[in-house]
Amino acid sequence: MEAEQVLKMLETVLDAKLEPLKQELTDLKQDISSLHSKLDLLASEQPDDTLALLQIMNTKLDSIQKDVEFTFFKTSKNELEINRLKTQ
Repeated sequence: MEAEQVLKMLETVLDAKLEPLKQELTDLKQDISSLHSKLDLLASEQPDDTLALLQIMNTKLDSIQKDVEFTFFKTSKNELEINRLKTQ
């Protein structure tokens, strides 16, 4: 019987000593879970940011394309006029 009492006392002491560690592990698991949730949220938001960036770039490229087309039109018009003046 005495061995059983010693064993129970050891279990009680170990449980008392290990309880704070168990609580810390539980807290760490919650923190890790929270971090995973935040990372998932960041990952899900990123494609929207990428899409918005692509739309901005598309708008800027459209503007540049219009500028190039205008410049080409003006240059062609000037070359045509110069060519007409040469042939007169």
